[in-house]
Amino acid sequence: MSRTLMMTAVVGGLLATAAAAPAQVGTRYETYTATAANLSVGSGEALRINVFRWSTDDERQKALSALGEKGDKGLPGALASVPSAGYLWTTEPLGYTLRYAYKQALPAGGERVILLTDRRLGSWSRVPWKAAAAPDAGDEAFTLIELRLNRAGIGEGKMSLATKVAADHAAGTIALDNYDAAPILLKNVKHEPGRNRPR
Repeated sequence: MSRTLMMTAVVGGLLATAAAAPAQVGTRYETYTATAANLSVGSGEALRINVFRWSTDDERQKALSALGEKGDKGLPGALASVPSAGYLWTTEPLGYTLRYAYKQALPAGGERVILLTDRRLGSWSRVPWKAAAAPDAGDEAFTLIELRLNRAGIGEGKMSLATKVAADHAAGTIALDNYDAAPILLKNVKHEPGRNRPR
Protein backbone atom coordinates (compact mmCIF):
# COMPACT_ATOMS: atom_id res chain seq x y z
CA MET A 1 0.00 0.00 0.00
CA SER A 2 1.36 3.42 -0.92
CA ARG A 3 1.99 6.01 1.75
CA THR A 4 -0.83 8.19 0.40
CA LEU A 5 -3.34 5.34 0.54
CA MET A 6 -2.17 4.40 4.04
CA MET A 7 -2.67 7.97 5.31
CA THR A 8 -6.11 8.10 3.70
CA ALA A 9 -7.09 4.87 5.45
CA VAL A 10 -5.85 6.12 8.85
CA VAL A 11 -7.68 9.47 8.55
CA GLY A 12 -10.83 7.73 7.38
CA GLY A 13 -10.69 5.38 10.34
CA LEU A 14 -10.28 8.23 12.81
CA LEU A 15 -13.23 10.12 11.32
CA ALA A 16 -15.41 7.01 11.47
CA THR A 17 -14.48 6.45 15.12
CA ALA A 18 -15.25 10.09 16.03
CA ALA A 19 -18.61 9.89 14.26
CA ALA A 20 -19.54 6.70 16.09
CA ALA A 21 -18.56 8.01 19.54
CA PRO A 22 -21.38 9.60 21.57
CA ALA A 23 -21.18 13.35 22.08
CA GLN A 24 -19.71 14.29 25.46
CA VAL A 25 -22.35 15.97 27.58
CA GLY A 26 -21.39 18.28 30.42
CA THR A 27 -22.77 17.87 33.92
CA ARG A 28 -25.88 19.85 34.77
CA TYR A 29 -25.73 22.92 36.99
CA GLU A 30 -28.31 25.10 38.71
CA THR A 31 -28.70 28.86 38.25
CA TYR A 32 -30.35 31.32 40.63
CA THR A 33 -30.79 35.04 40.01
CA ALA A 34 -31.72 37.80 42.45
CA THR A 35 -31.54 41.53 43.15
CA ALA A 36 -29.94 42.87 46.33
CA ALA A 37 -32.27 45.01 48.45
CA ASN A 38 -32.41 46.80 51.81
CA LEU A 39 -28.66 47.41 51.86
CA SER A 40 -26.86 50.66 52.66
CA VAL A 41 -24.08 49.42 50.35
CA GLY A 42 -24.83 47.06 47.45
CA SER A 43 -28.57 47.61 47.10
CA GLY A 44 -29.88 47.15 43.55
CA GLU A 45 -27.00 44.86 42.52
CA ALA A 46 -27.98 41.95 40.28
CA LEU A 47 -26.74 38.53 41.34
CA ARG A 48 -26.32 35.36 39.29
CA ILE A 49 -25.42 32.18 41.12
CA ASN A 50 -24.20 29.07 39.32
CA VAL A 51 -24.13 25.93 41.49
CA PHE A 52 -22.05 23.20 39.87
CA ARG A 53 -22.34 20.70 42.71
CA TRP A 54 -23.86 20.32 46.17
CA SER A 55 -21.69 19.88 49.25
CA THR A 56 -21.08 16.31 50.36
CA ASP A 57 -22.10 14.94 53.75
CA ASP A 58 -18.46 15.13 54.87
CA GLU A 59 -18.20 18.78 53.82
CA ARG A 60 -21.42 19.64 55.62
CA GLN A 61 -20.15 17.92 58.77
CA LYS A 62 -16.84 19.78 58.46
CA ALA A 63 -18.72 23.08 58.34
CA LEU A 64 -20.88 22.17 61.34
CA SER A 65 -17.84 21.08 63.36
CA ALA A 66 -15.94 24.28 62.55
CA LEU A 67 -18.95 26.38 63.52
CA GLY A 68 -19.30 24.53 66.81
CA GLU A 69 -15.62 24.77 67.69
CA LYS A 70 -14.65 28.23 66.46
CA GLY A 71 -17.91 30.00 65.62
CA ASP A 72 -18.48 31.93 62.38
CA LYS A 73 -14.80 32.75 61.95
CA GLY A 74 -13.90 29.06 61.70
CA LEU A 75 -15.87 28.46 58.49
CA PRO A 76 -13.50 29.97 55.87
CA GLY A 77 -10.51 27.95 57.08
CA ALA A 78 -12.47 24.72 57.40
CA LEU A 79 -13.79 24.93 53.84
CA ALA A 80 -10.82 26.59 52.11
CA SER A 81 -9.54 23.31 50.68
CA VAL A 82 -12.83 21.84 49.45
CA PRO A 83 -13.53 21.93 45.68
CA SER A 84 -15.54 24.86 44.42
CA ALA A 85 -19.29 24.34 44.48
CA GLY A 86 -19.87 27.11 41.94
CA TYR A 87 -19.68 30.86 41.58
CA LEU A 88 -21.68 33.96 42.50
CA TRP A 89 -21.52 36.92 40.11
CA THR A 90 -22.36 40.57 40.76
CA THR A 91 -21.47 43.59 38.62
CA GLU A 92 -17.93 43.43 40.02
CA PRO A 93 -15.18 42.28 37.63
CA LEU A 94 -14.58 38.99 39.47
CA GLY A 95 -16.92 36.33 40.80
CA TYR A 96 -17.08 34.81 44.27
CA THR A 97 -16.26 31.14 44.75
CA LEU A 98 -18.90 29.08 46.54
CA ARG A 99 -17.32 26.84 49.19
CA TYR A 100 -20.62 25.41 50.40
CA ALA A 101 -23.92 24.66 48.69
CA TYR A 102 -26.89 22.85 50.22
CA LYS A 103 -30.40 22.26 48.91
CA GLN A 104 -33.39 21.02 50.90
CA ALA A 105 -36.91 20.31 49.68
CA LEU A 106 -39.53 22.20 51.70
CA PRO A 107 -42.59 20.38 53.10
CA ALA A 108 -45.04 22.64 51.24
CA GLY A 109 -43.07 22.37 48.00
CA GLY A 110 -40.25 24.51 46.74
CA GLU A 111 -36.74 24.51 48.10
CA ARG A 112 -34.34 26.00 50.59
CA VAL A 113 -30.84 26.77 49.30
CA ILE A 114 -27.85 27.69 51.48
CA LEU A 115 -24.65 29.05 49.96
CA LEU A 116 -21.35 30.25 51.42
CA THR A 117 -18.97 32.52 49.49
CA ASP A 118 -15.23 32.54 50.12
CA ARG A 119 -15.24 36.34 50.52
CA ARG A 120 -17.63 38.97 51.79
CA LEU A 121 -19.75 40.37 48.96
CA GLY A 122 -18.37 43.71 47.82
CA SER A 123 -14.78 42.70 48.57
CA TRP A 124 -13.61 42.93 44.96
CA SER A 125 -14.61 46.59 44.78
CA ARG A 126 -13.26 47.16 48.32
CA VAL A 127 -16.67 48.37 49.47
CA PRO A 128 -18.16 45.55 51.57
CA TRP A 129 -21.92 45.24 51.39
CA LYS A 130 -23.85 46.30 54.48
CA ALA A 131 -27.44 45.74 55.54
CA ALA A 132 -29.39 48.97 56.10
CA ALA A 133 -31.09 47.56 59.21
CA ALA A 134 -27.85 46.24 60.75
CA PRO A 135 -24.83 48.08 59.27
CA ASP A 136 -22.46 46.78 61.94
CA ALA A 137 -23.52 43.13 61.72
CA GLY A 138 -21.87 40.40 59.70
CA ASP A 139 -18.27 41.58 59.49
CA GLU A 140 -16.99 38.09 58.64
CA ALA A 141 -14.75 37.43 55.64
CA PHE A 142 -17.54 35.53 53.86
CA THR A 143 -21.24 35.80 53.13
CA LEU A 144 -23.78 33.09 53.92
CA ILE A 145 -26.90 33.25 51.74
CA GLU A 146 -30.16 31.44 52.37
CA LEU A 147 -32.82 31.35 49.66
CA ARG A 148 -36.42 30.19 50.07
CA LEU A 149 -38.31 29.44 46.84
CA ASN A 150 -41.84 28.22 46.15
CA ARG A 151 -42.94 25.45 43.76
CA ALA A 152 -42.62 27.84 40.83
CA GLY A 153 -38.96 28.53 41.67
CA ILE A 154 -39.61 32.11 42.83
CA GLY A 155 -38.83 33.52 46.25
CA GLU A 156 -36.64 35.64 48.49
CA GLY A 157 -33.29 35.52 50.19
CA LYS A 158 -31.48 36.66 53.31
CA MET A 159 -27.79 36.97 54.16
CA SER A 160 -25.38 36.88 57.06
CA LEU A 161 -24.87 40.61 56.53
CA ALA A 162 -27.77 41.10 58.94
CA THR A 163 -27.77 38.03 61.18
CA LYS A 164 -25.52 35.33 62.56
CA VAL A 165 -24.73 31.90 61.18
CA ALA A 166 -26.06 28.97 63.20
CA ALA A 167 -26.18 25.19 63.04
CA ASP A 168 -29.38 23.56 61.81
CA HIS A 169 -28.79 20.09 63.22
CA ALA A 170 -32.18 18.81 62.10
CA ALA A 171 -31.27 19.45 58.45
CA GLY A 172 -27.56 18.76 58.95
CA THR A 173 -26.38 22.12 57.64
CA ILE A 174 -25.12 25.54 58.57
CA ALA A 175 -27.82 28.20 58.10
CA LEU A 176 -28.91 31.69 59.09
CA ASP A 177 -29.87 32.12 62.71
CA ASN A 178 -33.59 32.88 63.14
CA TYR A 179 -34.28 33.17 59.41
CA ASP A 180 -37.86 34.39 59.87
CA ALA A 181 -36.78 37.46 61.87
CA ALA A 182 -33.96 38.49 59.51
CA PRO A 183 -34.61 41.24 56.92
CA ILE A 184 -35.05 40.30 53.27
CA LEU A 185 -31.86 41.27 51.43
CA LEU A 186 -32.47 39.45 48.14
CA LYS A 187 -35.66 39.94 46.17
CA ASN A 188 -36.90 38.63 42.82
CA VAL A 189 -35.09 35.36 43.46
CA LYS A 190 -35.60 32.90 40.60
CA HIS A 191 -34.41 29.38 39.94
CA GLU A 192 -33.68 28.92 36.26
CA PRO A 193 -33.87 25.49 34.60
CA GLY A 194 -30.73 23.39 34.96
CA ARG A 195 -28.17 23.63 32.18
CA ASN A 196 -25.28 21.53 30.97
CA ARG A 197 -21.87 22.72 32.07
CA PRO A 198 -19.27 22.50 29.29
CA ARG A 199 -16.31 20.28 30.09
